[in-house]
Amino acid sequence: MTDRTIEHSTDARWDGLEAPWPTLFAWVERTTGGRILEWKRQARWRPAWFLTVEIDGEMRRLYARCQREEAMPWTRTLSLRREFDIMRVLYDEGVTVPAPLAFCEEPEAILMASVDGRDRFDERDDPRIRDLVIADYVRRLVAAHRLDTGPFEAIGLSKPSTPQDIGYMGFGLSEKWYREVKPAPDPVIEFIVAWLHRHVPAHRHDVSWIHFDAGQFLHAEEQVTALMDVEFSCLGDPMADLGAMRMRDTAQPIGDLTHAFTVYAHESGQPIDRSVVNFHAVRFALLTAMLSAGTRADPPAEFDLAQWQAWSLMSLTVCLEIIAEESGFELDPPPALTYPAIRNDPAHLAVQRIVDDVLADENLDDHTGFRLRVVRDLLPGLQRSAQAMSCVDALDQVEADELLGFAPRDWRQTDEELEDFVRQHGATRETEVARLLARRVRRQIDLIEPGMRDVREFRVQRVDWAAIPTK
Repeated sequence: MTDRTIEHSTDARWDGLEAPWPTLFAWVERTTGGRILEWKRQARWRPAWFLTVEIDGEMRRLYARCQREEAMPWTRTLSLRREFDIMRVLYDEGVTVPAPLAFCEEPEAILMASVDGRDRFDERDDPRIRDLVIADYVRRLVAAHRLDTGPFEAIGLSKPSTPQDIGYMGFGLSEKWYREVKPAPDPVIEFIVAWLHRHVPAHRHDVSWIHFDAGQFLHAEEQVTALMDVEFSCLGDPMADLGAMRMRDTAQPIGDLTHAFTVYAHESGQPIDRSVVNFHAVRFALLTAMLSAGTRADPPAEFDLAQWQAWSLMSLTVCLEIIAEESGFELDPPPALTYPAIRNDPAHLAVQRIVDDVLADENLDDHTGFRLRVVRDLLPGLQRSAQAMSCVDALDQVEADELLGFAPRDWRQTDEELEDFVRQHGATRETEVARLLARRVRRQIDLIEPGMRDVREFRVQRVDWAAIPTK
C-alpha cells in the first residue's frame, strides 16, 4: 500500500462506481466521519483503493485493502478478517505495520493508514542503501520473532507443538488443497513434494510469529517504513522466514541475502540452520505453483494468468535449484529455443498491435488497462507456442523416453508415466530426475519469457553460506 500521488480527482461523487465500491466508500465515510475527496484503484490483481479523506478539516491518506477475487484454495480459509486481527496485534506490539483503522464486513475490506515508501528497489538504490534497508528489515523481523505468541493464539492462530508440525509448517493442508484441485499429472510438483517429505526437519522446537511471505516491506529514507502483506502470517519456525526470503528475492530482488542472513544471526544470537532454511525455501516456493494449479488450468476472466504462470514456473525453478544446492549437484539448462516464422504470424501481430493501441489511450482507466495488459502479456507465449511447441514436445518426449526406457504415445501419457517414475525412483535417481525436470521447466519459461513482466530473466541468488554463522 505504498503511498502514491492520487491521480484521480473529481468533483463528482463516487456513487457511479460499479458495485460493490459505493457500499465500501459509504462505509468509509460513516466510519471516519469524513468525506472522500479523491480515490484511485490500485492497478494490481487484488482490489485495493488509495483514498484521500477529509476528516475534521484535515486531509488523511488511507488505503482500503479488499478481498482477493481469485478462486484460490486459501482465499476463504485465510480470511481478510484474520489478516486484520493479525495487523492489530502486530501494531499494538510495536511492529512496523500500517495502522489498521477498521474492518468492513460487506464488502470485506481493511481500512488502514497509507504509508510512505516504495515496495521494491530501483536505480535510485545503490548497494549501500540496499544493505541498509534489508538489514533494517531483518532487525525488525528479529524483534517480531521475539514477540510472545499468546496474543496471536488469542485471535485463533494455532501453535504447532511437535517437531514434525513445526517442520512441516502446515504443508499437509497445502498438499490436501492441491490434491483436491489437481487438474492433471505434474511430475515436477510431485518430485518436489516427495523431496519435502524426505527432508522435513524433525529437530526444531522454536516457535514464534512469522511473516511467512517474508521479505515484503516498504522503504523510504534508507529505512523500512512498514512490513507488508501479513495475510499468511502464522506461528512457526523463524527459519521459515529466511527461507521465504529466497523466493521473494527471486521474484523481487530485496538485497544481498548473505548480508541479510548474517545480520539475522548476529541480531538474534542464533546461528542459521542452512538445511532448515533451504527446506522452507523449497516448501514456500512450491506453494505458488501448487496452489494455483487448478485456477491456472481453468482461469476465470478476472484471473491474471500471465502473472501466475510466470510466478509458477519461476517458483518451480527456485525449488529445483535449491534442491540441487542442498544435494551438491548442478542443473544443466537446455539450449535456448528457436522460433521459426509461421503462416499465421500476421494474425498474432495484428492482435498485439490492437491491444497496444488501446493501451495507449490516455483516458483508459487503470483497472481496464490492467486487464488488457494481462492479454498483452499472454500473447507472446501464444505466438511462441504456435511457432515452437511441437519442438518442445519432441524434446520433452526424447528425454522422457530415455529416462523411462520406453516411449509413451503422447505428452499426456508422458506426464503420467513421469509422475509414476518420480514417485518410485525420485529419491534414488534424484540428480538425473531433477535435471530432466529442470530442462522441461526451462523450455516452458522460454516460451512465455517475453510476457513474464518483472520476473523476466529472474535468477536464484546464491547464498555464501561459508560467510554466515551456521549450525
